[in-house]
Amino acid sequence: MAHREEQQTIAALATPPGKGSIAAIRISGPRAFSCVNGLLLAKRSLENFQSNRIFVAWLHSAEGEALDQVTLVRYQAPRSYTGEDVVEIFCHGGRLVPNLIIERLCALGCRLAQPGEFTQRALRNGKLDLIQAEAVADLIDAESPAYLRGALTHLEGAFSRQLEELRAKLVHACAMLELGLDFSEEDVEFADRAELQRELMLLDKMIANLLHGFARGQALKEGWRIAIIGKPNVGKSSLMNALLRYERVIVSDIPGTTRDTIDERVFINGLLFRLIDTAGIREHAGEIETIGIERSRAVAQNADVILFVTDDSQNGDEADLALAKECLALKNKGERVALIHVKNKFDLPAATRSFLFDEKNVQALRVSALSGSGIAELEHAIAASVLPLSNLSSAEVQHINLRQKLCLEQARVALSNALSSLDKNLSAEFIAVDLREVIHQLGVLIGEVTTEDVLGEIFSKFCIGK
Repeated sequence: MAHREEQQTIAALATPPGKGSIAAIRISGPRAFSCVNGLLLAKRSLENFQSNRIFVAWLHSAEGEALDQVTLVRYQAPRSYTGEDVVEIFCHGGRLVPNLIIERLCALGCRLAQPGEFTQRALRNGKLDLIQAEAVADLIDAESPAYLRGALTHLEGAFSRQLEELRAKLVHACAMLELGLDFSEEDVEFADRAELQRELMLLDKMIANLLHGFARGQALKEGWRIAIIGKPNVGKSSLMNALLRYERVIVSDIPGTTRDTIDERVFINGLLFRLIDTAGIREHAGEIETIGIERSRAVAQNADVILFVTDDSQNGDEADLALAKECLALKNKGERVALIHVKNKFDLPAATRSFLFDEKNVQALRVSALSGSGIAELEHAIAASVLPLSNLSSAEVQHINLRQKLCLEQARVALSNALSSLDKNLSAEFIAVDLREVIHQLGVLIGEVTTEDVLGEIFSKFCIGK
């Protein structure tokens, strides 16, 4: 079935539907040129157009009526995105013209492409590996420059080449171990166990670093989570509005106005964040407010940055201290949780005994959410708190997705077993079995070993036309 589908010629709109100045239509497959020829006047043929050059042409209906004047590019296989004959048509936008052209293409022998089918064909034809194919989707979904850089690194193929080199070394090591088994009676080993152990330990370190990149990649894609925590009426909602630069949250002097979490995305110094305002945490709250407070604590437990807000015009009390201890416990528990003490209402007269952290490594900033004073400094501190993660080079930490993470986790388990067998000086056959599993998982990772179900799941998330 898959083979027959690959022989079909597919067409799809490669730009979002709707009004716009230009729409792009992509055609790929063995009949791409002949199908497009059916829209040209009889005296014109794509075979006469030079490959990889832009041409202007009129497209016509079956009755010979003009549909649109377009520009088109002809890509001769294998020098195309999919590795097949490809034509890209750039027509006027809107809904009618692109639809008429696609309908005519389907009448001439094309079928509508499925989501991600162009990229899937590129994978099958060796134009991309699976990591590069997934990078295409990441590139489209990228909303922050840091995430974009990671997607481009994967698309360029540096990550894949690194994995392929490691896999080749493991294949060689496994071959040497298994060769030694053929000469076990002569007590001869072809593999240098000490060198193999060093190589496996380096690989284990690399996989650990890659697994650490999963959380980083998710944060760069979806936004670093900032939890705004504090007692009622300390100005949490006003602070959120100030960071968003518009009035998103209702501000009131009545305690308990915010009863649920409010989540908004915001760019701060070029980085994407999820800003989460929470219900004020206090004792003796009502039933509904108590639910909101529990959600506030849950948000804080999963945050990358905690903004602990206090009222600088009021004396600190036991409630402030108790909440501060909770925030400090979360900071000390989380490996990469940043905590910033925000002393709000700086525009009001300062209290005689404002609340202070005992911890020396907690940054404290005075701001006025009402006037905007200190907000720029707070934004700089927020960005700086995650910059050690955001600015790591591609060689240090790669972005990986959930599929890649699961492959690496299974590879690391097998790798750990192999190292354990080496430590115990077990027979080469035990080590070889685990190494073959590591090799298999690396193959799954880059797409050399895969199944139709896996590919279907991956490419179903792509947009049509890509």
